[in-house]
Amino acid sequence: MATDSNNEKSPLLSSQPDTDEISPPSICGEKRGRRSCLFNLVLANVVVCILTSASSLFSPALSQYVYHRISLQVFGNDTRTKNFSTLAPCFQNTSDPGYILQERAQIESSEKLSEFTIASSGIAVLCNVILGTYSDFFGRKFLYVICMTGYVLRTIVTVIIIHWNLDLDYLFLATGLYGLCGGSWSFTLASCAYTADNTPPHQSRSLWMAVIETVTGLSAALTSLAVGYFIQATGYFYPSLTSALVNVLGILVVILFMEETCPRQQRSCITPLQGLRNMMSVYVFQGTRLKKGLIWLGLLIFLFSIINNSSGSNLDTLFEMNLPFCWSPEKMGLFNTITYLVKNLVGVFLVKGLQYCMTDEVVALVATVSAIGGDLMWGFATNDFMLYAGVPVVGLVGFAATPIIRGIMSKMAPQSKQGALFASLALVESACSTFGTPLFNSIYQETVTYWRGAVFIAMGAMHAAALVLYLIFVPLFRKEQRQRQEVRQIQTPKS
Repeated sequence: MATDSNNEKSPLLSSQPDTDEISPPSICGEKRGRRSCLFNLVLANVVVCILTSASSLFSPALSQYVYHRISLQVFGNDTRTKNFSTLAPCFQNTSDPGYILQERAQIESSEKLSEFTIASSGIAVLCNVILGTYSDFFGRKFLYVICMTGYVLRTIVTVIIIHWNLDLDYLFLATGLYGLCGGSWSFTLASCAYTADNTPPHQSRSLWMAVIETVTGLSAALTSLAVGYFIQATGYFYPSLTSALVNVLGILVVILFMEETCPRQQRSCITPLQGLRNMMSVYVFQGTRLKKGLIWLGLLIFLFSIINNSSGSNLDTLFEMNLPFCWSPEKMGLFNTITYLVKNLVGVFLVKGLQYCMTDEVVALVATVSAIGGDLMWGFATNDFMLYAGVPVVGLVGFAATPIIRGIMSKMAPQSKQGALFASLALVESACSTFGTPLFNSIYQETVTYWRGAVFIAMGAMHAAALVLYLIFVPLFRKEQRQRQEVRQIQTPKS
């Protein structure tokens, strides 16, 4: 009894888990070396910066390369494509036969990119369950290295395909290896778990989760400005090769400089089934009925908040490249840079300001409303101004909805279950890519000929569903906090 009452990291309103469950000791995040938690958090964000820069080089190159290759196949011997080394022409005259071919290229490109995403995310759904829960036993650096190795393998295979102009179907090998190592979902898992190890379960944790999003956005902004010119000047080979080299640099930083916050345990051999059970214990065995209901509700909010981010990036590129915008790689890069800079420089300070006068869950409500507004602006956009007003202005703080719900859920889970919790979120995120990508791509394909922006209205509907769930979540979360406070007062011995 004395041990339980003195353990500040144990849940105050918890029920005992099943005795068959294997849990690591609650030593993840305990101070061991001379380094401060702040140093660890800064270094973790340096790694985020490196990997995001590499991804921001690779993703536009891949999307545009696939569209370029398919356009060449669709247009065949049409001489109008000969002068376009990196993109197909953008036909604006609907009576031109080239316009019909352009629409066909759009649909086929959307289908192919969707297949690649499903291939990687489908594999990652299963892999992230194992990788995330194992990180509570094998350590966070193990998880970082595994997922970043997947990035390297994907880019190397893609570089080979581009250099020798191989069949696009070989990209399934690249995306399969990427998914096998957990993909971007596993990297997000590692970053969030490492952040949770180095922060107390208060508002600072939610803020540092938002900092990850901010660093991601700023890194993408600085890279996006250059990648458009890079692609236009050199084609697709050198941006992809550069991405591979930057990924290798990230792995070296993790191995040589990052401190392990969750060291390997003596008993670290658990089966995949035990890993799955460990992950589910957060939702089934931990806490009161109200707390378990809240964490399930939080998972649903996370699902509807993240599904657009996991599924819509390729559609953004196709949307900007064609009628009525017909943007070049340079113009797309400039737009992404301005969007990321405004959203992450102005937006993060605005979120921090809101936290001074609002609780995390209310800030998340505001962010979700902002995200809905940004989606609507894109859905009805007919000119460049509406695109610029959509995300950088109306959707200014929309990015904060996802990291805040991550932070709230992390605070509800015990310290020994952080890896398991973020594994469940990575599973949901990769599942959203698996099922959300074909959903949104099918909407885009069905509406591309008469309303290209309809898919963004559908994305706005997902954020609206998250908003409704937040309205249910907030009063219940406050009720649970009051109950927690009452228990704390009862357990505190009177002087």
